[in-house]
Amino acid sequence: MQPSPRVSVILPTFNRHTYLAEAITSVLAQRAPPLDIVVVDDGSTDSTPDICAQFAHDITYVRQENAGKLAAIATGLDRTSGDLVWIMDDDDIAAPDALQNLVAPFMQNPELVLSYGRMTRFDDDNPQAPDQLVEYPDDPRPFLVRMMEDCFVTGHPCVLVRRDALQGLRPFDRAVIASVDYYLHLGVAQKGPTAFVDTVVLRQRQHSGLRGPKRSRYGEADRNAKWVLHDAYLLKKMLADLPLDAYLSAPPWTAGQPLAPAAQRRALIQKAVIAGRKKLWPDATAALHMAMQMLPDTPLSADELRVLSGMLGCRYGINEVYEMPEILTGLHSACAIRQDQSTVLTALSRPLLHEIKIARREHDLSRAARTVRCWSQLMDIRATWVALQSALGRNFTRAAAKMRLS
Repeated sequence: MQPSPRVSVILPTFNRHTYLAEAITSVLAQRAPPLDIVVVDDGSTDSTPDICAQFAHDITYVRQENAGKLAAIATGLDRTSGDLVWIMDDDDIAAPDALQNLVAPFMQNPELVLSYGRMTRFDDDNPQAPDQLVEYPDDPRPFLVRMMEDCFVTGHPCVLVRRDALQGLRPFDRAVIASVDYYLHLGVAQKGPTAFVDTVVLRQRQHSGLRGPKRSRYGEADRNAKWVLHDAYLLKKMLADLPLDAYLSAPPWTAGQPLAPAAQRRALIQKAVIAGRKKLWPDATAALHMAMQMLPDTPLSADELRVLSGMLGCRYGINEVYEMPEILTGLHSACAIRQDQSTVLTALSRPLLHEIKIARREHDLSRAARTVRCWSQLMDIRATWVALQSALGRNFTRAAAKMRLS
């Protein structure tokens, strides 16, 4: 077992005086105390300096002109020296044993670059309500692949990273205003293996306060739109730069070694799904076309179909798919060359069928009609029959039998 690594805590903050003291207190209450704690005040105009003065004996307080969270993190890196870095958010509360649990995997594996744990969410406006555990997907794929597909670890302090890996991302891309945690987690996860700690390390506060640097503040109502834009910005470059085996396995990847055709097809399907979920539809369609042209007479495996079924399942919705029929035309065209096209289209359409079921249950006829129109653009008659049979099982068989008898 490796000796216990030293941990530095960086807490960037901007105009969060209401929550800041509680965040700092939760760091100071760690059962495994960090080496150093730096609070970087990114030009706050509230009482942040006064609050930090209350902790003067326990933290290093650094004030800078407002330049955004990434600039504050860079300042914190320059003022700390730990082997590992824990970036604490100024509105959240760390569990007392968070650091102890997050450090443990690094002591087992000296190559590890990132560990992550679970979190709960609590409503700042309803303190009597119980915390809600954030469920992570039960998914055997590598951390980086799952994160590219969907940022399922949304609490920055859920993650502990190796300093060298984080430093390797500098200079940070200051165009990233939202999705800062996503940007850093994706970057670090490309540097080496990761580990999951199956315990709650963070209570994440849900509130309606403003976010972002002074030049680009945004509220809760605009949060998802900001995330969509920044996620697409981050993934566009990654999809262009990553080798194909990055969609199949954790780093390090084998540079310059060609994959077998079956592995290439599986990797391209995964790449297409990631692009689609990030609303990069030209990239998604191009990757899917390439995938479907490979081994056209060899049916897609159950694993490939499962991955493909996530393409239209973006957490932010797929309004652009409803409004731009050329997206569905491109997806259908990519699948049409295959012998198993009905099975492939059935997998691809699964989120649409789920949406139709929800609309029907909620008696939302407009929503149902819109989704059915989308379905009809994607599917042919045979694929529709296969999809309904798969979804309805025995009920479909009985209904079909009644239709024949009548």
